[in-house]
Amino acid sequence: MNIRNAIIIMSALGMMSDTVLIGFYPQFFDMRYGNTDHVHTGMYVAAISIAVMCTLPVWVRVAKRLEPMSLIGFTQCVAGLLCLSAIWAETLTQYWVLTMLMFIFKSSYLLMFPYLMRIVSREDHSQTIALLSVVVHISGIFAAASGGYILQHIGASAALVMMAAGDFAQMGITLWLNLTGRIIKVNGVKAKKGQTVQDAAVMLADDATTSALAARDFKQPTKLQAYDRKGFSHFLKRILTLSLIMFLFDFSIYLIRPFFSEYWIYSTANNDQALAGLIFAIPGLTAVVALIVKRCLNDKMARRNENLTWNLLLLLVGLCLQSVSSDLAIVIGRCMYGWGRFQVAVKLEVSLFSISRKEDYAHHFSITNFFQNLGVLISSWCAGYIVGLISHQAAFFIAAAGIALTWLVNRLTLNLDRIKQPVAT
Repeated sequence: MNIRNAIIIMSALGMMSDTVLIGFYPQFFDMRYGNTDHVHTGMYVAAISIAVMCTLPVWVRVAKRLEPMSLIGFTQCVAGLLCLSAIWAETLTQYWVLTMLMFIFKSSYLLMFPYLMRIVSREDHSQTIALLSVVVHISGIFAAASGGYILQHIGASAALVMMAAGDFAQMGITLWLNLTGRIIKVNGVKAKKGQTVQDAAVMLADDATTSALAARDFKQPTKLQAYDRKGFSHFLKRILTLSLIMFLFDFSIYLIRPFFSEYWIYSTANNDQALAGLIFAIPGLTAVVALIVKRCLNDKMARRNENLTWNLLLLLVGLCLQSVSSDLAIVIGRCMYGWGRFQVAVKLEVSLFSISRKEDYAHHFSITNFFQNLGVLISSWCAGYIVGLISHQAAFFIAAAGIALTWLVNRLTLNLDRIKQPVAT
């Protein structure tokens, strides 16, 4: 197993660990602590985002001194121990403290993504991001279905054990990579032009080529250190603009997430938690189909399939359909939502690594990740109030309005549909 496959497996484990309870926190807090307050659930999910967005930049700085993969092994071990200790938390306050510390350490696994983008060739970015997205979605399917079943038939503590198992598995893989000499060092490494991923020897691609491609694709000056009157580099200005688009997108798609399983049970009068988990996971299944279709299309058709405007429209309609209290409408809406979300997410991630330079991947990724988590934070906080004070359906309509605003901001700024992305060879 080469390091690329190892990172993909670790990504799956990380997502599984993160999402076991993400759709079931209302039920989880009710079962363990008798808390049924929607606002509390929204605030807890928002706090997770705060923990991640504030600590990832710190891990980026630490990773400049320690190799990222070695760092991840240590932090995931600590996260797993904190997760297990939360099983014995007798009060909500204790649970909050232990799990927030857990997410602080857990957030370091996000360093894997810019690390992986550094060790694969630029032409493979789109396919790699799509593959990662699908693997993450499949993990989410398993975690959502398992989470619902575990809560209903085993208990809340078992879900925490499953979360910890994912962290320890990541630690084990990084330990194995270190012991077998498969870790590719990126700190202070200079690469030669044309080097790409190989099975046992994965080398860094040429940074100068990356910068030239970014300059060409975005029609920006070839002088990488060119600054405008306000002191912002052209790279950073585009990164911040892209971050705004990602913020709006993530705010919209995550607005209903903490309460979807509850909404399904409420709308269909079906109390089967496992079924609710499967319905929650439909977008992940749709993403798998989307990846298969993506691989079957030629370059011209693939670019049409990735059209941001079309996929945002599909996503908007899917959100509106889910607001209808009908089993069929919700399922169809979840499918449309899943297809659009997958295509847009891949488009935005590929755009990030197209704008950036290899030596700045981790730094720029931390910037966009901050805004993404800010979007999740605000949406989770708002969701608790929207669901508690208005209705579940209102959250879908507000999310749809957010998607429309995402489209408008993109059209007025970067207009990503006009950007020619690198083609995999």
